[in-house]
Amino acid sequence: MKKTIVALFVLLSAAVFAGANDLLIMFYTPGPDKYADGSVVLDGERYSLVYTAADGTQTSVLTVSIAKDGKCPPVLFSVDEREVAEKYVGGSWGVYLLDTRDFAKDANGKTLSGLDAEGQPTVVNVKATVGDGIASAGGFESAASSTGVAAGTYDLANIPQPKVAGIKVDGANVIVTVKDTVPFVGYTLQSGADVKSFAVPAGATALNGNASGEINLVAPKKDGAQFFKVSTIK
Repeated sequence: MKKTIVALFVLLSAAVFAGANDLLIMFYTPGPDKYADGSVVLDGERYSLVYTAADGTQTSVLTVSIAKDGKCPPVLFSVDEREVAEKYVGGSWGVYLLDTRDFAKDANGKTLSGLDAEGQPTVVNVKATVGDGIASAGGFESAASSTGVAAGTYDLANIPQPKVAGIKVDGANVIVTVKDTVPFVGYTLQSGADVKSFAVPAGATALNGNASGEINLVAPKKDGAQFFKVSTIK
């Protein structure tokens, strides 16, 4: 508690030295913040202040490598008032948690990407909205989150949709082969007695995708008709 108070005091002290119309956004999360595969974010993972223009175009303005112990400690994003007036008018601001794990370098997902010349990560797999819709042109705002970032928070619109490639029964289990997966997302099976209602059954496995795109998911076999679909973990 004392550490939090001290950190907040430092942030507020920094705000005193900012320009009168600088955009100041204070942000933190209580944790645990998780990736889209359900694992806790690595120390040093990045949180980004993003500007969304009126046409939906997004720009990462400030990105900090600050995750520690599965959460974002208090941080103050500051954007100069002249830059706000020249570049960022008519849109809104938000804070995002980025997944910058470089699976090409480390298949286990324990290595974060490097940075480009602009100070932005060279790999961003997906991102999750943590605080959004801040429309202020200047002044002090808060985007602090009351909850940790869940696996189901990430925008997965631009990743491939997993496809069922095969199903077989093996004793008391059903094994479903899934293609078009990615290593930074967790997948599981939902089942149902018809095609209208599905739920994750007890005993179903959850796995990350991989570079080849193919994984096998297992769920217990039940009597009668059984339908399956693949879902991402929440």
